[in-house]
Amino acid sequence: MSVHGMSFHEQARDAFRRGDTAVVERLSRHELDRAREAGDAAGQVDALCMLARVQVRGGDLAEAGRWAAQAREVADGSGDKRLGSGPAHILAGVATMSGELETARVLIGESVTLHQELGDARMVAVEHHNLGYVELRLGRPDRARELFAEVRARALAEDWSDMLPYVTADAAVIADADGDHARSARLLGAAAGAYRAAGQIPDPDDAVEQDALRERLIGALGADVFDVEYTAGAAQDARRALALLAV
Repeated sequence: MSVHGMSFHEQARDAFRRGDTAVVERLSRHELDRAREAGDAAGQVDALCMLARVQVRGGDLAEAGRWAAQAREVADGSGDKRLGSGPAHILAGVATMSGELETARVLIGESVTLHQELGDARMVAVEHHNLGYVELRLGRPDRARELFAEVRARALAEDWSDMLPYVTADAAVIADADGDHARSARLLGAAAGAYRAAGQIPDPDDAVEQDALRERLIGALGADVFDVEYTAGAAQDARRALALLAV
């Protein structure tokens, strides 16, 4: 526990969500040194995973994969199955962002199975969210729609507020796939408003998807119409925007 009353993981996670990777790297290297000296496998895995996330944010996927692979080695050597969850999640994300989609599907499936065994319903939902984008890229929009709807319903029912921006952006992607570009722009704006309200920025893989969606929508609507719809969505509560999907 730090002098501020927050654990390493909490401090690093919050800094990462704010986009302050310099703080994440400093905290993670200090924690990795401490954990290695203490023989603390859990601390090592956590620090290595955070260092991998820093590299993902910086765009160096190969280096991210190396850090995550080190984390997996430590986890496997510890005999504690729970420690494999973080490395599995990051390796799946690296594969997705690298365009290795079939590999990503397998790794996400492994991560889902592990989190189901651990009883971690929230991380199962996170992985299903990620799998939705893999399925979209593989040309399976109906499966992506099912996954996104499942995750959205669970996140709202369980009040997982940190997932609200993500499921709103997912809905925007599906609206775009359906050809409803104006609604998609409004939902994308609502997602941006939800990130802003939470003091967060999107995870790197989600940022890529949202930037690509933005470009598609500007191409479909024109910049002026897109700006109008996006601004209207950004002023709207994300939960209200999602509720309108059922109307």
